[in-house]
Amino acid sequence: MPVRPFSHQSRGFTLIELLVVIAIIAVLIALLLPAVQSAREAARRAGCVNNLKQIGVALHNYIDAMNVFPPGYVSAINPAITDPCNMDAEGGKSIDLGSGWAWGSLILPQLEQQPVYNSINFSLSLAYAQNDTCSTTSLAVYLCPSDFGSNLVPVLANPPDPANPGTYSGSNVVDTVARGNYVGCWGLGELCAGSTPTPGIMVAGDPIGIPNGIFQRNSNTRIASISDGTSNTFAVGERSHNLSYVTWTARSINGWLGVTPPADGGSDRFNPSPEECWTQVLGPAGLENGMRTPNDPEAHVEDYWSYHPGGVNFLFGDGSVHFIKSSINPITYRALMTRNMGEVISSSSY
Repeated sequence: MPVRPFSHQSRGFTLIELLVVIAIIAVLIALLLPAVQSAREAARRAGCVNNLKQIGVALHNYIDAMNVFPPGYVSAINPAITDPCNMDAEGGKSIDLGSGWAWGSLILPQLEQQPVYNSINFSLSLAYAQNDTCSTTSLAVYLCPSDFGSNLVPVLANPPDPANPGTYSGSNVVDTVARGNYVGCWGLGELCAGSTPTPGIMVAGDPIGIPNGIFQRNSNTRIASISDGTSNTFAVGERSHNLSYVTWTARSINGWLGVTPPADGGSDRFNPSPEECWTQVLGPAGLENGMRTPNDPEAHVEDYWSYHPGGVNFLFGDGSVHFIKSSINPITYRALMTRNMGEVISSSSY
């Protein structure tokens, strides 16, 4: 009887086996992807911390040379304006006359950006063509790696309509400036209310504004005037472009800031009330709608916000950088924003 030869032909995968392998791979990817994303965000957050530390070193080198922190921004004022919060009553005029250059441009030499600094004509605002080189230069040290906004952002010529804050057209743009993510800490409440010709003098009917942070218009804050201690006082904090636009360059004279349009990555959930664009370089601890904290659901355009999960990075007056949680006690947050209110703050409270 003939013997049939043994077949060595290998058998392929069955459909069930193939589906099991695919399912296992899918589960592994689902398990690994969050870890990869978390690692990437950790690296981006570390890059943001490094940016703020560089800014802190630059600020202290500026202090070594000038004995004071740089001003929040530099501008002559119109003494005829008595109520900066009510431009309708003031004939649509801003209290600021210019030139408007902000703290971020004044520390460029300390950030090893001398060529950019040399390109600035400080006697002219950034609206002049002579300052286009500086005003449109994107600098990595002023950009949080977690924020993927455009390198150039608009400044509005007129207040955006709160009912449609993101529907402006190119004809409403007065300036185009380099984007940033870091704003100087101004104090408490509304910047307009604390920006009268006599700082700190409130106008009846206006919201509260107390300019007792490190940076204001034409400020010259000395280390000695930070009586709460530089290690207990914010200097600079983050604002991501999904809330509103920031620039490191200058406060555009007669410019306005609204919430970022959804078409440019804005989150259509924030308070749409516009502000004069001094809020593109400075920010307060808000007092309206309750005492708002970082990443607050009721955030205004002048507040602090980041893409980092759970909080925002802040540079302190002593050059250290701390991650301030969104859940911080509002009283502690307000105390850290001020430099001379005498609060006692424990490091375990933030």
